[in-house]
Amino acid sequence: MPALLLLFLALAAPPLLGAGPPTEPILRLENGRHTAAITRIATDAQGRWIASVSLDKTLRLWDAASGRLLRTWRLPIGAGNEGQLRGVAMAPKGDWIAVGGWTAGGTEDAIYLLDRASGRFIERLGGLENVILHLCASPDGRWLGASLGGANGVRVFDAAKIDGQYRFRQVFADRDYGSDSYGCAFGPDSRRLVTSSWDGKLRLYRHSAGGFKRIGETRLSGGEKPYAVAFHPHSCPSSSRVVVGFADTTAVQVLDGLDLTPRYAAGTADIGNGNLGNVAWSADGTKLFAGGKYWDGSGYPVLGWTGGGRGLRFSWRAADSTVMAIGSLPGGRLAVGTGDPALLAFDALGEKLMVLRPRIADLRDQYGHFRLSGDGQQVAFGLKQWGKERVRFDLANRRLERDGINGVTLDITSLAAPRTETPELTIGNWKHKYDPTLNGEPLALDQHEMSRSLAIAPDGERFVLGADWSLRLFDGQGRELWRRAAPNVAWGVNISNDGRLVVAAFGGGTIGWYRLADGAPLLSLFVTNDGEDWVLWSPSGYYDASPGGDRLIGWHMNNGKDALADFYPVGEMRGCFYRPEVVAEVLTELDEAKALAKAGQPATPVSPKDCRPR
Repeated sequence: MPALLLLFLALAAPPLLGAGPPTEPILRLENGRHTAAITRIATDAQGRWIASVSLDKTLRLWDAASGRLLRTWRLPIGAGNEGQLRGVAMAPKGDWIAVGGWTAGGTEDAIYLLDRASGRFIERLGGLENVILHLCASPDGRWLGASLGGANGVRVFDAAKIDGQYRFRQVFADRDYGSDSYGCAFGPDSRRLVTSSWDGKLRLYRHSAGGFKRIGETRLSGGEKPYAVAFHPHSCPSSSRVVVGFADTTAVQVLDGLDLTPRYAAGTADIGNGNLGNVAWSADGTKLFAGGKYWDGSGYPVLGWTGGGRGLRFSWRAADSTVMAIGSLPGGRLAVGTGDPALLAFDALGEKLMVLRPRIADLRDQYGHFRLSGDGQQVAFGLKQWGKERVRFDLANRRLERDGINGVTLDITSLAAPRTETPELTIGNWKHKYDPTLNGEPLALDQHEMSRSLAIAPDGERFVLGADWSLRLFDGQGRELWRRAAPNVAWGVNISNDGRLVVAAFGGGTIGWYRLADGAPLLSLFVTNDGEDWVLWSPSGYYDASPGGDRLIGWHMNNGKDALADFYPVGEMRGCFYRPEVVAEVLTELDEAKALAKAGQPATPVSPKDCRPR
């Protein structure tokens, strides 16, 4: 079974704080769909629109019927986690959208409010102590709930409309939590609120005197890490129910919506792997759905139960990776966001109405299929998981070749697979493990970080670990020589036989070249999953591309913490940055500045701000 996202992307560290978002432009991938795991989705009450947020740091709005992308919002972003989005909520009428995550634009995190119809920025709700992990809107549209990371609990905001403009005001806070809170949901009467926390508890609140008051809490028997929660859509008190899924078990528990006493559990006793942390009721309440890291041998399904969770279980094939979010739509339809990433919609019988997948290569589990020439100028990899649908890219000639075209099989015998064994170094637990070792001694990774890939240098004295958030070079004694933040999970690594280059295959579909001596980034390559388009670029944005490939990356430009960012595809700045002659020299010189000089270009890179379309 392929390795999956860690406990629905558990927090790695507190948010990175500073005076504000970076002012320098940032290069980003863009292909019209999400390029990293979809973390949450939200819909309006009539099911006209689906909003999705992702680790790719974008919020996207889709037409729920056609799957057409209606709008992309870009919030302020920075290095590492800053700008990753974890929570989204939509007003029942679709008037506004709230979004949050690692949105630390100053000394605190914040929620951003947006007008759905016009796309304009409404306001920023700052002063939040930690990452926003989930957002929920009440059925009447009056309340916005926010679940926070760390022991920071829940916040509730009043979404009042004053003189035709929405103004959000915090009316309630409960900080008496023992760990991260990943779930919140309002009851059908909009007067009750339930939250989950990894301190093992569910907490129940009731509207009181302009705010909310905690009226109960319970420690659950189904697991220690309750994740998503949802109220049954019926408003009748006798049928009031809350469902909860867990990040650490496959239990799906149903509790009384008035006092959180246990009612029953959906049938999951025979499910022995993963979890079913994401849960939802059908819009009419007759079915219960759950999904997560459970793998059924062929994929990651959404499971359903008739009878509101008491009846027969059925399975809908959904994803090739973790089911990250489930949302109900009218008429028995279901929206699903996944870690692939993919956005799906099902009809009431489980037939797919919509499948939106990105044009990114699936670079998971490449291992021996991730091959490199001795000088690092040629790389071979699969466009699909396990190295399937092989391609070879020749940097010297900027040429992409695909296996099987015109019946020709690519000859990659001259390209070397990563070396993972040597008599001098015994490296263990490096494949999808949290605790890699060297000769039996532990190697340091960040908390919750998993090792994914390994390559030993030709000298046999150094090695590179690719992990969830980093590339790291170690010496033969296990000392870390350098660490480089990874743009995504480092599913594969290799080292050129001349000992000059490290090459990594990342979860976002990119291949990156780094200087082995110090980890400095040199080039990045993105190839679409059909092998038709590609773009190759340097850290300063000088690029070469196939025809049309310059639409695949662009410059993200922050406008401060209280405004949305701008985005410009590099093709709109072609006159400044289309420099194949520079790209051709980067790996030879192992330095972008030297490549610029050799190509006869100014040593100081051009600023994208000076090249924006007027």
